[in-house]
Amino acid sequence: MRRYPLPAAPHWLQRHRAAVLLASALCAVPAFAQKIAAVQVAPAALRMLEIAPVQAPQANQWLWSPARLEYPSGQLDSVVSPAQARVTAIHVQPGQSVKAGAPLATLVSADALRMRHEVSAAQLASDTSRAELQRQQDMVARGVGTETELRVAQARAKETAQELARARGTAALLGSDGGDRIVLRAPHAGVVAQHQVSMGQLAEAGAVLFAIGNPQALGVVAEVFEGDLAQLKTGAAAQVELPTRSAPVAAKVQQIGAVVNAESRRAPVQLALTDKDLPEGLRAGMQARVGIAVERSAEMRVPIGAVLIQGENRSVVFVQTGEHAFEARTVKLGAPVRGWVPVISCLKSGERIVVRGALLLDGAASQML
Repeated sequence: MRRYPLPAAPHWLQRHRAAVLLASALCAVPAFAQKIAAVQVAPAALRMLEIAPVQAPQANQWLWSPARLEYPSGQLDSVVSPAQARVTAIHVQPGQSVKAGAPLATLVSADALRMRHEVSAAQLASDTSRAELQRQQDMVARGVGTETELRVAQARAKETAQELARARGTAALLGSDGGDRIVLRAPHAGVVAQHQVSMGQLAEAGAVLFAIGNPQALGVVAEVFEGDLAQLKTGAAAQVELPTRSAPVAAKVQQIGAVVNAESRRAPVQLALTDKDLPEGLRAGMQARVGIAVERSAEMRVPIGAVLIQGENRSVVFVQTGEHAFEARTVKLGAPVRGWVPVISCLKSGERIVVRGALLLDGAASQML
């Protein structure tokens, strides 16, 4: 006779068999009964369960999101190349503290040499035109000059003075060095937050080579999931956990981003650090974790893993009634949010429930919530 392989057991039967294997550790009412009043658990099986108290209602809770340290807009001073130049020396490194006027990099530029020569030429032209104007004024005073020649001298003196001012203003961007040498310097004391330069690099005029930031102005940008944005408010208190500090740093929400990233489904939320004494060693770009205070309705909550579904729509939570005793209690729940379920009725704050391993107590549960 030809034999055919038996079909695989359905999932509900597999769960049933797993519950039966644990029956030796469970006493009193069988774990796979459809409706359980109480279950006695042997000490060996108790170690397989995780038990925790029901969380009491809280007016405020913390919404946690990944974050990074970043300088707010307008708190970074860029240092640019004033002319096309080649980098010959770099004097600082990223994250280095600098004083006002400290050299950042040295460049050489043919354009810088030309600009400085233009100042010399403009100075000579201005001196010559002023001398000519003085001569014409003296001649008119003696009655040997003409008004026409005086006006021409006045116009020429004004023109050369304007050209000298322009040349000086352009050359002032090059710094106080001479010839073809340009030394970029820190505009104020701070930290080198950006460093976009390398030896031998040909920098175009206006290219940003450094950015200097004030460590006391360092802020935080949290990436908040789009479903949580509606709970946030400007000015809300927050706490920032940093890898270099054991205690959190106080902060507050400054601005909630209006655009959600299409890939991560998160929006940036800017926060200001409010602690007066910030820890040393903070750097822009550091990773952090931010908890923002949000208002919640006064509801108790249980982990979603603590809830079992029996039958069609009966939600069950196992409540510890003794050291080794548990009862299955039908509860009324709200909609789950981020791994937690609000409890509407049938549980009290502080009652201890099974938050992991409840399926071991209830072989009749058809599925997890």
